[in-house]
Amino acid sequence: MQRFVLLGLALLTACATPVHQAASPVQPSPVYVFEGVEVFGSRKVPKGKLLEVIGMPAPGARFNLEKGEFTPYLMESKPRLLAAYKFAFCRYSMVAYPPTRTFRVTVDLVDAGDEWRMPFSPAPQGDIPEPEGLLTAWDEYQTAYWKLSREGAVPEYGKSKCHALNCHGGFDHPELAPLEQRFMDGVPRNLDTLVRVLREDRNDSKRMATVMLLPYINSREQLVKLVLPSVRDPYEGVRNEALRLLGTMQEGQPRVIIPLEPVLEALWYPLETDRNKAAWALVHIVETEGAAQQRQILDKAGAVLVEMAGMQQKTDAEPARKVLAILAGRDLGDEPAAWHRWVEQTLGSNSAHR
Repeated sequence: MQRFVLLGLALLTACATPVHQAASPVQPSPVYVFEGVEVFGSRKVPKGKLLEVIGMPAPGARFNLEKGEFTPYLMESKPRLLAAYKFAFCRYSMVAYPPTRTFRVTVDLVDAGDEWRMPFSPAPQGDIPEPEGLLTAWDEYQTAYWKLSREGAVPEYGKSKCHALNCHGGFDHPELAPLEQRFMDGVPRNLDTLVRVLREDRNDSKRMATVMLLPYINSREQLVKLVLPSVRDPYEGVRNEALRLLGTMQEGQPRVIIPLEPVLEALWYPLETDRNKAAWALVHIVETEGAAQQRQILDKAGAVLVEMAGMQQKTDAEPARKVLAILAGRDLGDEPAAWHRWVEQTLGSNSAHR
């Protein structure tokens, strides 16, 4: 699912709160029904205790999101949670679903002592001039695309066509079609400089735009090699796009072309956008080779996959359950206890036969 910013909340704590909305060509009613809150990532504090401290409204309450009617609950909840428990990382994320006029809140946590879940590279400090104005041109294209999207003039994000290995908005619309040739010609010609931007530039937006442009090199294997280091980028937007590309490059391939280990590591990263894209990349790996690496996957990521599978948030649950079902050869449903038992039994059985 594609998710886009609705409302930015700058809370007076160490944890920012982005708010996302699934793309829609029609402007929906601003009134949404609250479906509830979930917590993810704490291995030390029981979820029940966390939810008690978080203290959100009861599911079913209605809020006008454009007027910020839900914002006070977030403003009050975060300081209360951070005063009660010590975390290395926390993030409140709100996802709205226009087709159903519903929204959910997910609280992503990393316990103090679990900083290994954030093995990110140091922030780059360079300032690399963009080659041939490609990044500026990409930003202008994105602005034009989203204007047309708000007007309902283009297909849903990700459903259109382009000449790259991965499409974002696409270029089907007559206003957009003339813009693509610049990327088709310029990206391969300036690949070395673009890679320098990706590795060295301190501007998060430039690095993120570069990841989105690189599919114009039209080589899956080369693209995988180029974006792999960005899976550890300190900026979540770059990680999100890098992991998305890995999954897209693997999808439908007759052999595995992306390495397993970085994908398993990313499942433990702190944000839903991290683990969601990593989980879909893992889906495409196991779709290609089945349960061939079952033990390694369960050893390294069985616990996080089980937790994801039990989430109400579909962006977590759907890819995790797909992976587990392929590894198990059957679908045990949405109860995490059933998956937990299977993982424990499978790992125990494998150990007994080693």
